[in-house]
Amino acid sequence: MKTICATSAIILSSLIISGCASDNASYVESGGARSIITTNKINIADWNSAAAALINDMLSSGALEKTGEKQPVKMLVSRIRNSTSEVIDVEMLTRRVAMALTNSGKVRVVSNDAATMELAEYEAEMKGKKVSKPKITLTGKISEDRESNSSAREVTYTFSLELNHRGSPVWIGEKQITKQSSKGMFGF
Repeated sequence: MKTICATSAIILSSLIISGCASDNASYVESGGARSIITTNKINIADWNSAAAALINDMLSSGALEKTGEKQPVKMLVSRIRNSTSEVIDVEMLTRRVAMALTNSGKVRVVSNDAATMELAEYEAEMKGKKVSKPKITLTGKISEDRESNSSAREVTYTFSLELNHRGSPVWIGEKQITKQSSKGMFGF
């Protein structure tokens, strides 16, 4: 009887472990409805949503046209500060913003990469010219607010961008993304 119980326990344990270690992986749309959502971190859907909303707002506001600069406007997408409790790759937002602005045809994003700048300066010098500095910069900040009670956790990420022309703000935008999750049976 002990042998049958021990054998049954081993078989049952094997089935449970193999069921938990499933390789049923599949592709889903990045940031789509089937993406995993967590309150523990910013995910790809958050980056996509924030970048799209902020850039659409900026472009539709007419702020670039109001600067009087010839289009495509030469812009430096500068520092985006991380004021969250997470270690995040802020370049995810910076890259998406730079892509959307460049693809709009209204902006020519200037790199702040040292090697790229050095090459541009060299090329200009060979032609007897100087590299002009952009008169427009885009800066930003990502912050968070976390709340919880006995049954749920909530986090709100605030993505802020500021468009500056010759040192003065001409447009400021903000997108908030709030996510909630239920706590487990023991409050975890």
